Amino acid sequence: MCVQSVVHNLKELEKIQSVQNALRTRLSKLDNIMYVSLNKDEIVFISHNNFFLGIVKTLGKSFLLETDREEIVLGTGNDDILAVSSLFKNSQIKGIMLAYLYSLRELSFPLVILKKGHPASKRLKMVYGCGNKIILDSCIEPGTHPDQHLLCSADDLSGITILGKSNGIEIIDPLDRKIKIEKICFELK
Repeated sequence: MCVQSVVHNLKELEKIQSVQNALRTRLSKLDNIMYVSLNKDEIVFISHNNFFLGIVKTLGKSFLLETDREEIVLGTGNDDILAVSSLFKNSQIKGIMLAYLYSLRELSFPLVILKKGHPASKRLKMVYGCGNKIILDSCIEPGTHPDQHLLCSADDLSGITILGKSNGIEIIDPLDRKIKIEKICFELK
């Protein structure tokens, strides 16, 4: 009976250690989460090696997604985000990204989704995504993904996830890159 008790206690100890290890793993991943405040009149630029991502709040607005077959109305919540990803290396792109996001959010320009294999896909310099979560992925054919939470990016930003939060965003970078964050006023000058 004593041996059974020891074996039982060892199994319970192993279970506890397994749970503790799982918690340590989760906590270590939390170290790679960064919260950035974001007001409705601000834009956040995330960059690494002069590749940029621009992010604004959607303000609960609706967007038109144009495909070769249909027009889709995409409704958003107040905490959702609209993002534009630069596919080429250029530190001067931020002004163009700001104007692009402004035209989408404030002037209701449509979001165009190309069909896979479209020749224009190779010429795109910026692509956009919209929702409560944006996942950057360098393996997506630019401009062709209908799921707005998946956004094509350069390899330098691939794998980063942006979550829309109340009064801000969370940036999750599993590779723990030295990304730069810049926040400026969201207005055209």
